[in-house]
Amino acid sequence: MTPDGRALFLSHDRSGRRQSARGAAVIACLAAGAGALTIVAGATAGRGPALMAFAAAGGTAALWACGNLRLACLWGVGLTAPLGIAKRFHPMPHMGGAGAYSIEIVDFFLVALALFQLRDRMRGEGRLRFPPVAAWWSAMIALGLLSAVVAPMRQLALMETAQMAKSLALFLLLVNELVRVRKFLHLFAALCCGLLLQSAVGILQFAKKGDIGLQMLGEATMTTLEYANKATYMDGGATFRIGGLLGHPNMLAGFIALVAPMLLAMLMTRLSPPRKLAVAGVLGTALLALLLTLSRSGWLSFALAAPIVIFLMLRDRRSRRRAMATAAGTLVLGLAAALAAAPAIVRRFTQSDPGAVDFRWEWMGVAWGMVKDHPLLGVGLNSFVYHLPGRTEYGGAEGLTRTFGANWPVVHDIYLLIWAEQGTIGLACFLAMLATVLLTGLRNARDCADPLLHALSIGAMAGICANMVDGFGSFFLRQMPGARLFWIAAAIIAAARCWQRMNGPRGGAGARP
Repeated sequence: MTPDGRALFLSHDRSGRRQSARGAAVIACLAAGAGALTIVAGATAGRGPALMAFAAAGGTAALWACGNLRLACLWGVGLTAPLGIAKRFHPMPHMGGAGAYSIEIVDFFLVALALFQLRDRMRGEGRLRFPPVAAWWSAMIALGLLSAVVAPMRQLALMETAQMAKSLALFLLLVNELVRVRKFLHLFAALCCGLLLQSAVGILQFAKKGDIGLQMLGEATMTTLEYANKATYMDGGATFRIGGLLGHPNMLAGFIALVAPMLLAMLMTRLSPPRKLAVAGVLGTALLALLLTLSRSGWLSFALAAPIVIFLMLRDRRSRRRAMATAAGTLVLGLAAALAAAPAIVRRFTQSDPGAVDFRWEWMGVAWGMVKDHPLLGVGLNSFVYHLPGRTEYGGAEGLTRTFGANWPVVHDIYLLIWAEQGTIGLACFLAMLATVLLTGLRNARDCADPLLHALSIGAMAGICANMVDGFGSFFLRQMPGARLFWIAAAIIAAARCWQRMNGPRGGAGARP
């Protein structure tokens, strides 16, 4: 381990005080394992409960054996954030937002981190961080609570508000947990492992041309995959698109476009050659999976994020030489890959089923109609689909069901979706939140003292830029795995800013990174 503790592996306790906390922390981890078992036992059938019981027991043993339970819980957050393992209550299935109250596997790791942080506050250690971005999201949560009181679909509004509150809790817990460079790097390593898992599962799906039986972990059923395939080209579904464990190809593409820029940025730092090789391997696997998703918005999003990373890394004199070498290598490999995949790429842009684009334009018009009718506060959070009858060419509820089935589609544009449901006030808060995140990222790009945090923040900001572009063609942030990944990236940016204030040239001195 290096003197400043920046190694990318779990460290062991070295102080008596940490040893004294182990007993209390392991109880939380055992509870997390038992809770995970309870969730999956209620949500799955057949061999699922037995397999997950084994995984819970093994995970608990691994947490105890690693010697640093708090750091292991941080890994747990990074590894389980993209997974949809949950126990759902009072389900009201629909598209466009939360369809139930849920307890998810990642929640147990967050509770454990909250207990650790509560212990710190009781000891007078550290101080609570509440970045400005959280205030804008809190305002949107308040609007959601208002919808739960006055809007017609009160239960749905309350479900989505609960999910938004959980996203806020994730953000604040990570911002208050990421106080040392070492912890940032551990979270980055966990995200790399999660990205590798999702990409590998997707590639296996492509090799099999079907699902691989991991529905208990969030994999889509073959019915869902077939629907996505049929909506791609006018070939009767002969093309196969992968979705990993995120349920849909566009979700996997959004995940890759959000996280992959961090890996690209870290390749331009002074990481050791073995670690750079590992990061490059994960990035290459992820980009192959991105290609296999056949997601045009995912391709365009990453195509925007990569130049942002390269430009901002080239601006910094500490990373300029490495950035130039990495940029040149990325350009050569990117051109080679683009030429090899040119037929598939050209076909996706020229021969795609026009109905998918026509539907998006049609539903944008529907969303705009809702905005004009309810400009200030919208039609109510999480209720877009329930206001479709009478607003489309398909007529009322019977016509919509006859055309689309029981699950009516939502507008595939996060900005219009928020505008329609939470009005101009909600959209203004959302845009202000995004602007605050980007401005914080730009400040980090300008003066972050630690080169690793500098690169990681740039990658996270580029990933959020990719997500903003993807938002014009998806509702990624209304799916909980997508929302969690977004807020993890935002937390990295905000926490890096807090670190800079405390440890950089303009902040306090003497704090060890």
